[in-house]
Amino acid sequence: MVRLSYRLAPALMTLGILGAVVPSSVEAQSPRRNEIQVIPPVPTEEDLSQHSVWTLDVYMKPMRMIPIELTDPATGTKKLEYVRYITYRAVPKKVEHRVAENAPENQFDEPVSPPLFIPEFTLVITDNDRHEEHQDQVIPEALVAINKREKANYKSSVSVVGPLPEAAEDGVQSPGIMGVAMWRGIDPEADRYTVYMTGFSNGYRKIEGPDGKPAILTKTIISKYIRRGDRFLQKEAEIELDGDPKWIYR
Repeated sequence: MVRLSYRLAPALMTLGILGAVVPSSVEAQSPRRNEIQVIPPVPTEEDLSQHSVWTLDVYMKPMRMIPIELTDPATGTKKLEYVRYITYRAVPKKVEHRVAENAPENQFDEPVSPPLFIPEFTLVITDNDRHEEHQDQVIPEALVAINKREKANYKSSVSVVGPLPEAAEDGVQSPGIMGVAMWRGIDPEADRYTVYMTGFSNGYRKIEGPDGKPAILTKTIISKYIRRGDRFLQKEAEIELDGDPKWIYR
């Protein structure tokens, strides 16, 4: 649904349904303990030319790993597995609307519904000899264990879906949207990962694809990791960030 809205954005702009927005001067939230702030992207003229563009302030903790007795859905038996996970907070920030000059107005259609937060997380194993993609999963048993460990109430990538909340007033610290991405079945021999996080902005870029047809790139957070260890006695301390998380178009 969200991907479709990205593709419809040019048409919506033509109809004049949407108005452009620019970030306000509201100060960012302060990172909490062990959180890493994803540095907000500097708005470009291309961003400002898009209508109703929004980008969340994102704070994430380092990738962690927890051993859990998980139920095998095929056999119903339990076995010990290592679940990798990333917890995050996504905080809406205030924006100022700016209507483009001479923008046509659509007087026939109802306004577009409030934007939805629908996050997606892809973990890619990027060892030299392979490229394997893993989508994050909803793992109820792991979610309970993670929230107990983190002393928080993080939501899965399904239960967290919903309309974007209102931005907090100036000087007010907001908990924001609190979620967790989880993966199971990651090869213990893998030593390099790249995680792509989408749904934290509706920004997009239209380019010409390899086949000459238009292609849409979405604003995405990328974070890279190195795991310095082997398949035996796995420890989360072996997973280290390889540089800072940043925004890209993908």
